[in-house]
Amino acid sequence: MSQVTPLLDAAEKRRVKMQEDLDALLAIPTAEGRKVLNEDEEKRFGEFSTSLDEIDGQIENFRKQIEREEKAASAATPGRPSVEIISEPGVYDRDNKRGGSYFQDLATLAVGAARMGATATSIETALERMQRNAKEVDVQTRNATAEQRKQFARFLDEEGGSYEKRVNPNTTAGTGGEFVPPLWLVAQYVPFQRATRTCANRVTNRFLPGGIDVINLPKITLGSQTGIQTANAAGVTSRDITTSTISSSVRTIAGQEDISLQLLEQSPLQLDGVIFDDLSRDYDLQLDQQILYGTGANGQHLGVLLVTSATSNTDITKASAVTVGSIVFHDASTANTQFRSILNGKNQIETLRIAAATGIWVNPRRANSWEYSAVDTTGRPLFVPYSPFNALGIDNPNIAEGVAGVLSGLPVIKDGNMPTTMNAGAVTGGTADPIVVLKEDDLILWEGTPRFRALPEILSGTLQIRYQMYAYSAFMPNRFAPSISILTGNTGLAAPAF
Repeated sequence: MSQVTPLLDAAEKRRVKMQEDLDALLAIPTAEGRKVLNEDEEKRFGEFSTSLDEIDGQIENFRKQIEREEKAASAATPGRPSVEIISEPGVYDRDNKRGGSYFQDLATLAVGAARMGATATSIETALERMQRNAKEVDVQTRNATAEQRKQFARFLDEEGGSYEKRVNPNTTAGTGGEFVPPLWLVAQYVPFQRATRTCANRVTNRFLPGGIDVINLPKITLGSQTGIQTANAAGVTSRDITTSTISSSVRTIAGQEDISLQLLEQSPLQLDGVIFDDLSRDYDLQLDQQILYGTGANGQHLGVLLVTSATSNTDITKASAVTVGSIVFHDASTANTQFRSILNGKNQIETLRIAAATGIWVNPRRANSWEYSAVDTTGRPLFVPYSPFNALGIDNPNIAEGVAGVLSGLPVIKDGNMPTTMNAGAVTGGTADPIVVLKEDDLILWEGTPRFRALPEILSGTLQIRYQMYAYSAFMPNRFAPSISILTGNTGLAAPAF
């Protein structure tokens, strides 16, 4: 790894954080219904623009230096195979310009290892393509832009910035044909029909290192103490630190697909995208559901909604009205019951966690209901689209999942995996959906690289091959229990009518 790589990574992280700060600055006049920046905002905008230009220049120079070093290293090592991707199609290009199929090569190597009739030439060709693809993926990930690296963050080794590769491709029986999937399959993945991993991507994502089964984090439960010394030579305040440990077990999410050799070999269509897309989308759905409401038992993660020490706010079940001006917030017969409770949850985080909340997680139907039926006593909507004046919340009505608007300065996150079966705080047994106010970066998700195996022996009697996908992950939602405020209630959060 180049000595410049850590500098590049740090610069790209600063660039992402700076852009987020700039976006937050520009959101202020929009939220306040203004179309111009004030004097202080203009000054800060100029400072951000100058800083972004400077850091973009640094990033570009770092990349050029890394490219020069790679070319020099390649030239200095005679006979060493190298890959330089310019405009040549990849080994497993999505348009199949070079005639290669990732899964068919995977099957050829596995079949050849099991001596089921694959020729030596086909095995050698498949092996060569697999090895070349691994090098292409490594080069592409190291030369990716900041946005691309952020997109593939959970697949990248934080230390080396490369895909994790367990073994070199080979035809030895028992290897299972486990290889890194081609990069274009990940980059071209388009969610459809299943809900995506919206909330899983909102928490802090870290790479899961190999060779571990449990992640332990030390926690200070009682801190040291200082105080005023009452007089010269008087006693100094002292208190011993008390510590404990928070643990998160590594879990496995896996799936498989059985494919006939006739379909794999004779079909005019390439099955790479079909198989990878379907398994990947369901993996993302399962992981996101685990992040939200995993039980923590029977191989499951502990989900946000099951963190028992989280702040629970059930104000929305109260039938008594609490009013501000002419707006009723806690009348359980109206659609306005949630807003004051959201502010209460935000306040709980700020006063107990002593930090700011970063998001509001809801089911899409809840956010949509705010725009549809949440009005004050004069009929004015409280959650209004685009750039209104003097509005409680701002909605983006064209978002199915993701950031759908802003409420009390917090992004409202739609996630189709948020349950709609809540019953008095329990995840199942009812028809309500919860609202979660939280500090998302306090929650950590460690995730390993998804892996594939081709297993011909199991179904060899029927000329089928079993493809398996699996990935390891660990999730820790309870580092800071006050980081999460959960709003529940069968009445105030009952299924909205449209």
